[in-house]
Amino acid sequence: MRFTLLAGMISLLLTSTASAQQNNQTAGGPPQGRQGQGRPMAQPDFFSVGIAAGAGWTEFVDSDIVINPFPFVAFRQGRFYSNQAGVGFEIYKNNGFRISAVTEVAFQETNRNQVDSLDDMQSLDIPLYAGLSVDVPLERFVFTGTVQRELGLASEGWRAMGSISRPIFVNRKLQLSPSVTFQWQDDRVTDYLYGVSARDVLPTRALFEADDSFKLTGSLTGIYRLSEKFTLVGSSGLTWHNDEIVDSPIVDRRTVFSTFLAIGYNF
Repeated sequence: MRFTLLAGMISLLLTSTASAQQNNQTAGGPPQGRQGQGRPMAQPDFFSVGIAAGAGWTEFVDSDIVINPFPFVAFRQGRFYSNQAGVGFEIYKNNGFRISAVTEVAFQETNRNQVDSLDDMQSLDIPLYAGLSVDVPLERFVFTGTVQRELGLASEGWRAMGSISRPIFVNRKLQLSPSVTFQWQDDRVTDYLYGVSARDVLPTRALFEADDSFKLTGSLTGIYRLSEKFTLVGSSGLTWHNDEIVDSPIVDRRTVFSTFLAIGYNF
């Protein structure tokens, strides 16, 4: 099964489930307010499991649409919380501003391994990234910035991401959240994912060494509270890749679409 294409969606899914769990706590109990000396109430601990089904394309040449189910887990316990396909630890938090140490496995960066037309190329290893993340409330928006380095299982390169989202509480059960995310990758990461080495050259596949690159993603997520225990999450997004990626002979799509639907059970 081509699981890795959609595994990258776990990032948004875990974030959405965490938000939904917090909203469930609010809707199911007393209204959230302020306690103590004017300090906001902390987000409650939670643990959620669920199943999702996603569909989408990759940017790689001759790749087909892939539809896959996958399980997920989301949690928060004290300063520890689920972060993408990994774990975050809050170093500092105050009034919505947060600095965290984050570690995550970038399953989506091995999508090339699942493309039949590229199965003769050297297989990509699963990257493990670690770094710092900051969340900043901006009026009705939330900005999240992350800087990470791959720890040596794959490219040993750097990447940085910036995302801005706008949570919209339609009613007590429904929340919508449009977002825009910018991701930069250094030459090591880009070349590892999209480069063509001498051993992989074919008459129809030229040698290619990539430089720094970036991509831009716009998405819309909906969270619907079915009950005190069950939450429904749906999301669709479009990702645009810059020339440094598209110029690779193993890439033939500048934009790719992905979507998923999930249901989670909150303990």
